Amino acid sequence: MNRGYAGFYKSYYLRSSYEYAYAKFLDYHSISWGYEDRVFNIGYKFYKPDFFFYNDAGNLVKIVEIKSRDYEAKEKALKDLNVIKTTYGIDCELISYEELLDMYKFVPFSLTSTITEWIESNNTTINKAVFGKYNGHFNQKHTDQTKRKIGQHTKKLWESNSPAKARMIEGLRKSGLVQKGKQKKPREQRICKSCGREFEVIVTSSKLFCTQVCAGNSNIKIATQVYVENRASIHQEIKQTVIQWAIDHTEIITVTPLNKIKSTLNPLIEHIYQDFGVKDFRVISKAVFGEDRGRKELLRFMKKVCNENVC
Repeated sequence: MNRGYAGFYKSYYLRSSYEYAYAKFLDYHSISWGYEDRVFNIGYKFYKPDFFFYNDAGNLVKIVEIKSRDYEAKEKALKDLNVIKTTYGIDCELISYEELLDMYKFVPFSLTSTITEWIESNNTTINKAVFGKYNGHFNQKHTDQTKRKIGQHTKKLWESNSPAKARMIEGLRKSGLVQKGKQKKPREQRICKSCGREFEVIVTSSKLFCTQVCAGNSNIKIATQVYVENRASIHQEIKQTVIQWAIDHTEIITVTPLNKIKSTLNPLIEHIYQDFGVKDFRVISKAVFGEDRGRKELLRFMKKVCNENVC
């Protein structure tokens, strides 16, 4: 099962199905969260954790990092989180498949179905090795010392007879780059479908973009467009559900005072959640009015629907 699918969820660009599963779990329990809000300098690198949680005063109180089941990746993440906890005094937690599986025992949908839902979603785009501003290392340059180390390491690889050297040579051969004054494969000029710039590729290449950044931006643009279109359609369906629910429960709606709204609307909210996976009242209000106007305005709207239906 591919855990590297990235895509949009509630305007956040999540980088894996595990992150989506955790976000959906939080939303089910109406827990507010932020995503990749801050970068930490932990001495040996800059680190951007996944989920951020704040208290009522707006202070950061907890960080949660989501990782795959890879042992080494989890060990490295635990080390990084421990530095943040020690240096900044922020509670940190690492969550992987095992923890998610335990958490999903107490919700009415399974972890497997949630991961499948994310993978098959039209909102998912490229693999989690994303580029541009959505990459955790965006705009961070190598130091001169790091550049020297990279150069020295590369030089050693070329001087050796290691498998790594063989892979580099094979990569050059496939790319069609010039070696010893000879061009291995014919090349052609193409126009990037994202930025419109001209670039050169071997004629057999399927490449449509000049860089991986442009390819990533194109995928993100497509995913955003699909997300917006799907959101508009879902909002319309939610509004129709609210109208029909009001008509079906006219007797209750018409006698509900404005200071006794919650108990009346809770069954409606649960009904919408079961049909559309939406539990946030702000989203429901936005679906009806185009903006969040609160429970009182929604009740007034439903009373108006009931009165018009009676007439």
